[in-house]
Amino acid sequence: MRLITFSIALVLMLVTSSCVPSLQPLYSERDLVLDRALLGQWMESKPDSKSTLTFIEHGENEYKLISTDDKETSTYLAHLVKLGDKLFLDISGDPSVNCQTLSMPVHMFFLVSQTKPSLKLRDLDDKWLENYLKKNPAALKHQIVDKDLILTASTEELQRFVLQHVNTRGAFTDPVEYVRKK
Repeated sequence: MRLITFSIALVLMLVTSSCVPSLQPLYSERDLVLDRALLGQWMESKPDSKSTLTFIEHGENEYKLISTDDKETSTYLAHLVKLGDKLFLDISGDPSVNCQTLSMPVHMFFLVSQTKPSLKLRDLDDKWLENYLKKNPAALKHQIVDKDLILTASTEELQRFVLQHVNTRGAFTDPVEYVRKK
């Protein structure tokens, strides 16, 4: 019952986000890397966007990520995850601050297509994942709460799934590109 109550609150908080929340991280300690190329401030390359990402080194193999747009500023803990030859960014709410988007202990992850000269992030496509799991419900542990998908799979299951589908057409969105703020 606690998980369902938690999940309902989580869904209400993430209603404006296209990311699929996971109750478990995409990483174990052995998967973490620190790439100093991420450090600093990045701005989305779209001309009309006011979205920025600021990465600050925050402990061993961890970043503090400050995300801003024209409406709000949110602070996250971020981990760069190396699985095989692929990089992913796992973000979760920073418990030391009031984070409006991810104040619950959930994780969201992005495929990192590139870190130099620009940063390109690709989200796991929520519509693709929903359709895939409707056809293959046992492929990855999940729950549907108020018509929204929440991943409940273990870290190992998440890793296998994303690596299996990292090159599947439509599984990840087109990249969002960020350039260094001058």
